[in-house]
Amino acid sequence: MAEFEALSKVLVSRRNKVHLAVFILTILMIPGALKALEPIDMESYDMESPELTAERKINDEFATTEIILGFVVSVRDPAAVGSTPVPVPLLEDGTPDWSSLPPADEAIDAGEEWVGITDTDGGILNLTILREIQSKHQIVHDHALGNYTKPFINDVTGLQTSGVMSLADIFRGFMANESILTHPTMTLAGLEPAQTNWDDCGILECLTFEDEDLTQAHIDLAASRMAAANGSAFLRWLSLDRGFVKASENTGIVGGPIGGALNEDGTWRNAEPGPGRWSASASWLLVQLDRAALEEVGWTTIWKDAHPEKEISFTDDGLVIGGYRLDGMELVLQPPEYTSEYCLGLDNMCSLEWSVMHLEGSLRSHDNNSLTLVVGQAVNVEVNRELQNSGGLIFGMGIAIIFLLYASLRRWSDVAIVSLSLGGALLWMQGLIGHSASLLGWLGIDLISRSQFSNLLPILVLALGIDDSLHALHRYKEERNLGNSPQSAGRITVNRVGRAIILTSLTTMAAFGANLFSDVAALRSFGLEAGLGILAAFLLTGIWAPLLRISFDEWLEKRGKNSSPKIKRNIIRTDMLQKIAIKSGTGSRPIIIAGICLLLTIPAAWGMVNLEGEFSVDDFLDEDSDFAFGVDMVNERFSDEGEPAMLLIEGDVADPEVFRAIDDFRQNADKGLDGGIDKMTRQPDGKVDILAIDEFVIYASASMVSNPEPFWGHGFNESGCEQIGILNAPNLDDRDCIVFFYGVLTLDGVPGTEIPSSLIDLYIAPSETPDPERVWLSESGKNISYDMMLIRFGITSPDDFPSMGPGIDKIKSDLGPLLNLSSGTWEEEGASEDDKPLTWVMLTGKPITRFVASDKMQSEMQSSLLLGSLFVLITLSIGFRSVKQAIVSLTPILLVVVWLYGLIYAFGYSLNIVTVTIATISLGVGIDYCIHVTERYREGREKGGNHRQALHGVGGACALALVGSAISDVAGFSIIATSSMGLFNTFGLFSAMMIVLSLIASMVLTTAALGIIEPKTKSTQEE
Repeated sequence: MAEFEALSKVLVSRRNKVHLAVFILTILMIPGALKALEPIDMESYDMESPELTAERKINDEFATTEIILGFVVSVRDPAAVGSTPVPVPLLEDGTPDWSSLPPADEAIDAGEEWVGITDTDGGILNLTILREIQSKHQIVHDHALGNYTKPFINDVTGLQTSGVMSLADIFRGFMANESILTHPTMTLAGLEPAQTNWDDCGILECLTFEDEDLTQAHIDLAASRMAAANGSAFLRWLSLDRGFVKASENTGIVGGPIGGALNEDGTWRNAEPGPGRWSASASWLLVQLDRAALEEVGWTTIWKDAHPEKEISFTDDGLVIGGYRLDGMELVLQPPEYTSEYCLGLDNMCSLEWSVMHLEGSLRSHDNNSLTLVVGQAVNVEVNRELQNSGGLIFGMGIAIIFLLYASLRRWSDVAIVSLSLGGALLWMQGLIGHSASLLGWLGIDLISRSQFSNLLPILVLALGIDDSLHALHRYKEERNLGNSPQSAGRITVNRVGRAIILTSLTTMAAFGANLFSDVAALRSFGLEAGLGILAAFLLTGIWAPLLRISFDEWLEKRGKNSSPKIKRNIIRTDMLQKIAIKSGTGSRPIIIAGICLLLTIPAAWGMVNLEGEFSVDDFLDEDSDFAFGVDMVNERFSDEGEPAMLLIEGDVADPEVFRAIDDFRQNADKGLDGGIDKMTRQPDGKVDILAIDEFVIYASASMVSNPEPFWGHGFNESGCEQIGILNAPNLDDRDCIVFFYGVLTLDGVPGTEIPSSLIDLYIAPSETPDPERVWLSESGKNISYDMMLIRFGITSPDDFPSMGPGIDKIKSDLGPLLNLSSGTWEEEGASEDDKPLTWVMLTGKPITRFVASDKMQSEMQSSLLLGSLFVLITLSIGFRSVKQAIVSLTPILLVVVWLYGLIYAFGYSLNIVTVTIATISLGVGIDYCIHVTERYREGREKGGNHRQALHGVGGACALALVGSAISDVAGFSIIATSSMGLFNTFGLFSAMMIVLSLIASMVLTTAALGIIEPKTKSTQEE
């Protein structure tokens, strides 16, 4: 620091050259800033974990990986039916008019489990609503995405659908007498009779679903028969408030368990037999897309790699900004209507998210008796909409800060200088990040990985920049009021305040630099990006701002105007601040303050250790948004369904031991909790819902017993497959049989059924295409191997993070039969071994990777907080040349971090990316406040003042700058806290609290700590 005085003289004397350099560099920063501002994918996790590695392998190896869009279809409030035109007229460019669509909150309220719905006859099983759902199938097929659907197999009817599946398909198949429920079924034990029929409908005539004479009674009867024959499969299509309700009009037509609930053994409890009907408030419309086909024709699922929608245009329908339209004071969606021809002609692929939202808008335009919402899709579209909607708050925040800066500085010219330097710092930060990314990329070093953390960096720079510039300008004003010339005042300011600012910048860099040691790429990048932002704030707000003030004052003097600041009333009385500093640091009060801190820290620390991680959509998005409404609806009405997850199995998956272990895993999961937390999707009868290749092999075996000719054509007689039993059924303990059936399934699906080969592709992948006449061999005559398999199931309540860890442990325990056959560990795959047919078994899928990524980032950020505190202590010890004063500056901020966690707990929030980031930022921002106090105190002591006089100096320009900075920041963050977007709301609220606590830590706790370490003499005891 000793050389800083010489540097300050050089900077002040050559300030015009500095201004020129800043101007040129600012121009050069623009290209880098444009690169840095490229889209950030909210669902991209640039990190290493076995779960994410498994997910990448699946996407690479299973080319036919599907994308399933889930649309919740709910019953609309009868009072709102007909209140919107059907269809809602499109805008002039053919886009659905989102401002005129039926509101999502017009869905009827969910009922209690097994109670049913009486608002509308049958609820979602109402004939009119079913017809409406059926009409939406054609809307999907007519859409651009409709050309790239993959067929479904309906689990109720066993029939194949063309990529769109709903209750309407189920009723159509059943009432056409084509479902497996109304036909005998061949099993390995022999031919089983049909479970029910649609030949004898009692007093009704059995009609097809398309028949114009169809009545609600027909629907009620069909639903009753499907529920009785295959209750678990049919009832899971209905929301949890499903129930059989009394309906006197169905006397003699439909009877059932009124008020009953289904037991695990298929029986009913609390049921009263009588006439009635099945009803529920919601169901599903599922669309299955072919990921590979979409990528071939120009769509991508990766947001940051997609073509950015940036065009701004004025239309008769309003101002259009990218994929959004201004409707009044709010942005609504206006997603572009992509086609494959358009997407293939772009430099970047089209984002699938926009097309999904366009499809949702098309479906919702035809809502009348029902309401349709896509669930969990296009999160980036919604995040960007809400971010842009919050632009008004950002503007309001800027206005508030400007007026509060004036209240602190009392000169509009100072406010202009601060605003200019802040704007420059933000531009420089983005420019440095962009240029660094380009340079490191050119060198082959991958350090910059933009993530959701990057969105928080401008707030950090804003807080640091306001603090730095106010300290510089208040000190400059103080020196001018002492009679110094602009140059002299500038030299003192840059020297003394500059030393403090460079120390604060270095310590803040040290705090965030701890992230560079993280295993998570996003956090390493966050540490580097934060360092570049801090550097930009230091150079422009800490150094350049006072140089601008000097130049402006000299310009005023050349024009014959007085440049000396007029003494005006400050934002707070200086003598009051001096009194606070002196009283906090003298007499017995430091000990009293220390005791109060201890009393506050104990409950705060208790709250901190009791915080649990959680991922709730309301923590990030507007709780009233359609996105949040859809997620909440699923959590409330379909919590037993869960989000799709997968189990990746690598090795010799055709080994009979592996084949048997699949069902052993299923049986283990079926046994129950055994004291653990069960997160796997279960059917209404309580049985776990695990989908794997073994079930298809059993179906194919039964099909061969019924009709062996298709299998003979694939070379069964030469395959070596052993047959057993009276029915000559294939022996599924024989490897040759397993390989044979895997080959048949890969080529034909299940012969004699509607199960296609494309469905099998979602579970196994052969090393080569099988020879149709000898399916155990490839077309080139080599033995086929099967080295990878997927098992699929659902994870319930995946956003309940406290239960996810134990739930995953429970699944690991159930996986014992498969894990015992693997040579690999949970963390990495192993080598091939004779006694271990498998090399790796790993859970993956969105609910797993989201939890693992969030949990790892949270734990890494908390570890970085501890490491950052150590780095700050080392940096301060070097800067102050005193470990004691370094501890004095650091300890108050560590208390602030604990108190902040305590407040997070007290306000009912949980640990998530936002709250953990705020706690990390509090170390970087708060330490600045304490350093300025300590440095100003040290300056006073260096000039020969005693302890009391040094504290008096702290209460001058330094304290004014701290208070002015804090008030400006708190006002700005408080405005952000009013945002409906959960991310801004949470960040604004706790950032404001963090600033208030940091101010208290600097003005009260730091001065008290200085009083505690000061040797007690008579002079220091006096008030």
